[in-house]
Amino acid sequence: MKKISIIAYLMTGLLAVSSCDTNLELENPSQQTTTSFWKTPEDLESAVATVYNTLVDNNNAGYWEIQAMQLKENRTENFVARNDVQDRYSVSFYKNDAGNKLTAEIFKTLYIGIFRANQVINYAPQIQNINQTKREQLVAEATFLRGLNYFNLVNEYGAVPITTDLIQTQSDYFKSKSTEAEVWNQVIADFQFAANSALPEIYPAAQKGRVTKNAAIAFLGKTYLYMKDYAKAEEQFAKLVNNEGANGYGLLDNYAELFDGKHENSKESVFEIQFSKVGGSTIWGGTPAERTRATTMAQECAPGEVGGWNELLPTTVLLNAMTKEKTAAGEFDPRALATLAWNYPDCVFYNADFATKFGANAIWIRKNQNWWNNDEGDWKSELNEFAMRYADVLLMLAEAKTMQGKVAEAIPLVKRIRDRAKLADISMAGWSKDQMMAEIMHQRNVEFAREGLHFFDLRRWGVLETVIKASQVGGYELFTPKFSYYPIPQSELNNNPNMTQNAPW
Repeated sequence: MKKISIIAYLMTGLLAVSSCDTNLELENPSQQTTTSFWKTPEDLESAVATVYNTLVDNNNAGYWEIQAMQLKENRTENFVARNDVQDRYSVSFYKNDAGNKLTAEIFKTLYIGIFRANQVINYAPQIQNINQTKREQLVAEATFLRGLNYFNLVNEYGAVPITTDLIQTQSDYFKSKSTEAEVWNQVIADFQFAANSALPEIYPAAQKGRVTKNAAIAFLGKTYLYMKDYAKAEEQFAKLVNNEGANGYGLLDNYAELFDGKHENSKESVFEIQFSKVGGSTIWGGTPAERTRATTMAQECAPGEVGGWNELLPTTVLLNAMTKEKTAAGEFDPRALATLAWNYPDCVFYNADFATKFGANAIWIRKNQNWWNNDEGDWKSELNEFAMRYADVLLMLAEAKTMQGKVAEAIPLVKRIRDRAKLADISMAGWSKDQMMAEIMHQRNVEFAREGLHFFDLRRWGVLETVIKASQVGGYELFTPKFSYYPIPQSELNNNPNMTQNAPW
């Protein structure tokens, strides 16, 4: 049965700490839990579950749910948004401002996750009759998840407030911003804590999806990479790559199996976001117990011909990038076939001939779609999202090495990605740093399309504006560097007298 143990674990906490659903409001949401909660090991377990839940909460723009996932992609050259959801469309076409409700919801939900994690960290010491190692593991999980929320905040908004303590007085709600560097340092501290904690390196199958020590190491490496501290990034990634025999990481032989719903939480999964059709039947609204643990992302991206809402539309720019290089046998790159559906010979999509049902010029997303069914059914998809997979670790290690001039050491790492895609063997011996980075940039684009990484890759490489304007996709002519980050939400500026907007907004 699919993911029952971890999903059941997540479900146990949704009612117990329901008072945590507010963010920085003028009432103390911890009052009830302070007096009637935080007593038993089960209380601590369920509290950690609520931190996980913010990652997938469809009602509050969880970072791996429909709003944030689409916005990560539709502001690149690879996808555009349909115009029926104005706030999503405005981000896609670079017309958004501080009043955008969706980016405000994402901001709020990331802080909900931080608030819940802070509760776990601060109240865990008072839990009675709990195994000390278990206590330490739960605190480490919460600390990692707090760091992940801060990673996403600083990555999306830049300078933001840091809070690691419980809210005690009204004035505690009105935090001033920390600098970007200070937020990154908080991320490092949280990931380091988890990486050096009592967390297991791997979990048994029944508990897949929970944070591991190795996931913390991987995200610590990613943090250093984003900060351009390539030596420290290499150090962290090497801990995983040099220890595959023990940690079990590797690449699946068949790329398409990553997204077929039958090989989830595989050896390629470093941190995987879990979805399943358990819980209630409600998609939006209702109490936590009434809501499903499934995602509607597949419904959002499916064509109208199969009951979808076609909210995230692939561009010809992406199709051209994915078909740029064929396999050694002269076939399409398997990553193109697993990511997109278009009018190529014998293309079957939702059990229909593609051109006949969808049109000769259409391009649709196949990755993370239930395209082997006749349609998207009841809008509830069980397909997981990847927060990080091992291919990402390999390519980030290759990048860290390349940026330090160790191009030769990056070659076997990039070759593993190319070999899995069955591409022709090419000689990279003697390549310059620029040549290797061009290959890494292309491989990352093709490897992770639709997984929410490309925008941040382009920005990190300093080519975001150049790529978007060259694509002539969507509102490309409106792009300016300020759209590299979201603005601090207007609602936060209105409610917090100590908050100021980030430049250049």
